[in-house]
Amino acid sequence: MNKQFFIFLFFALVAAYGQQQERVAIINTVDDGDSIGFSDLNYLTVRFRETAANVLPKSRYVVMSMQSIVHYLGSEERAAKECKEASCLAELGRKVNADYVAQARIGRFNKNLTIGAELYNSKSGVMVGSFTGNSKDISGLLTFIDEKAPDLFKKMPGASGGSKASPLVAGGISNLEKAVDYELDERLYLANLSTEPPGAVLSFDGVPSSSCLKTPCKVELREGSVRIIANLEQYEIADTAVSINQNNQSIVIRLKSNFGILEIKPTFLDGIGKDERWSLIINGKAASSWENKLSPGKYKVELSHRCYETLSFEAGINKDKREVFDMAGNITLKKGGLVLSAERDGEPASEPVFVNGKWVGETPFSDAIPLCSKVEIGDGRDAVGVKLKYNEKIRYVHKGSSFHAPSEFEKPSKTSFWVAVGLDMLGAAIISYAVYQNELMKEEYDKYNKGGQSSYYYEDAWGEAETHRSNRNMFYVIGGLILATGIGVHIWF
Repeated sequence: MNKQFFIFLFFALVAAYGQQQERVAIINTVDDGDSIGFSDLNYLTVRFRETAANVLPKSRYVVMSMQSIVHYLGSEERAAKECKEASCLAELGRKVNADYVAQARIGRFNKNLTIGAELYNSKSGVMVGSFTGNSKDISGLLTFIDEKAPDLFKKMPGASGGSKASPLVAGGISNLEKAVDYELDERLYLANLSTEPPGAVLSFDGVPSSSCLKTPCKVELREGSVRIIANLEQYEIADTAVSINQNNQSIVIRLKSNFGILEIKPTFLDGIGKDERWSLIINGKAASSWENKLSPGKYKVELSHRCYETLSFEAGINKDKREVFDMAGNITLKKGGLVLSAERDGEPASEPVFVNGKWVGETPFSDAIPLCSKVEIGDGRDAVGVKLKYNEKIRYVHKGSSFHAPSEFEKPSKTSFWVAVGLDMLGAAIISYAVYQNELMKEEYDKYNKGGQSSYYYEDAWGEAETHRSNRNMFYVIGGLILATGIGVHIWF
């Protein structure tokens, strides 16, 4: 009785061992020569892993996910380092608790891309199989994986074409399985991805997509929960899980800013120097905008202008905050000293002095005035050709034969003269038109005085004559007034 029990227990343990799934790890594809990009390497790895999952019987083998591999190695950074620097692939397989381990490596030979893949038994360290190939582009490498990888995995025990294990099993027929309809265990949907603001780099379950490098974009995603990471400079990394369950699903990820804004409000005093732009320097670098996005911290700010004293201050910037510096009330004009004298016909003269259109005194004049000022002298506002210097005194003598404006007894200005001429000509023209209306009136009166006509004839002639008479009187009055105005302008100015 005891002997039969132990035999039964032995066969039960053997059967249980035979039914246990073996773990297969597909390590990330590495590029020994940095020939292709990160996203392309990921895509080759995914295709290599999919081939293993499709070829190997699920009853015996399970293909490990990238998340499982990362879990055993500690982090994504350590996983990437281990995958690239592994000198013994079987040893790396044992680290991730895999029974079998495979990896593809990309290189370059004679200007062509090369691919080499190896499959090891992790416990024994024995190579199960390998394949190599070369191509001018990445598409050719993908073709090699599709063609060669199935044969590589079929060499594993229990796979089609591989060596078969011969475990001890109990006799008889049991666990009969009938064929069932094939059902695809993967469903893909098209998703529309966008971020606020746009331009973020995305990854899906830790893998970037070549069709969705920056938002907004479209990408095919598997049904179910997908982890999406969005990364944009000056914004916090967004890490979210999204449920994919329909086609053309719109996904909007709102990013939180990781910066503050420094806003400068420029101004000018009385319009001085407005034709020249203020120069803005932040931490020693020139800024071209009056609104600047800055990472949190302290910043040295400097504002300079040819006509104004330089302003400098420190700005403390916090995340999601706006700091505003209004230059109004804080700016000061640069000044220079001016000692101004005037000579008329070789003799010293006292003449009014104007700075930026305002009277400031008479010659001899001495004062500190804004560096970018317009200086004028005399009642005629003659320009003073002096160039002021910052914080320095300049002496200047303005020489001329006459500075004052014409008096009421002198010749009229050119403007008033031509205005008067224009009024004279207009008044004369209107009076001439009144004379013309007078001649038309006379003609109609002559028609009225003609005998032997009908009553309608006389009525029309009289009406036309009266109309021309009214027009004559009106235009005489208007023309006379305008002509008198023109004469008045001549006399007054």
